Amino acid sequence: MPNTQTINGSCLCGQIRYKAVAAPLFQAHCHCQDCRKNGGSAFAALAFVSIETLSWQGETKTFSHRADSGTIMTKHFCPNCGSQLFGTNSTRPDRIHIKVGTMEDAAWFQPQCNVWASSRLPSTPISPDVKDFATMPIARAKK
Repeated sequence: MPNTQTINGSCLCGQIRYKAVAAPLFQAHCHCQDCRKNGGSAFAALAFVSIETLSWQGETKTFSHRADSGTIMTKHFCPNCGSQLFGTNSTRPDRIHIKVGTMEDAAWFQPQCNVWASSRLPSTPISPDVKDFATMPIARAKK
């Protein structure tokens, strides 16, 4: 994983801009149906950082729901263009995930695993070097 770095990004319209100075704690591709629906893609690329390292300018809207794991997920998005930016999980309130597609430079991103691989679309190409987990192993991690 990369060392501490500055991660900058924004929504599509630029109304929300964010910055994290952090070393990502975890990087993954999530194949759950919730991630597919809220991102409009076959999976979500996520980088998790300590919540205290992330700050943003502009006001996000949020949407909370219960995930398949039973935890409450809260997603932050731009109220103007609708871009999903980041989200939290009630099981790990100290972490926040950043949607890799919203980063200005994500060349460093290397997923450590595929989570919710049991929900992966059969047509999604997957690197054989990236481990699959049928569900989300960190969702059940200690609080």
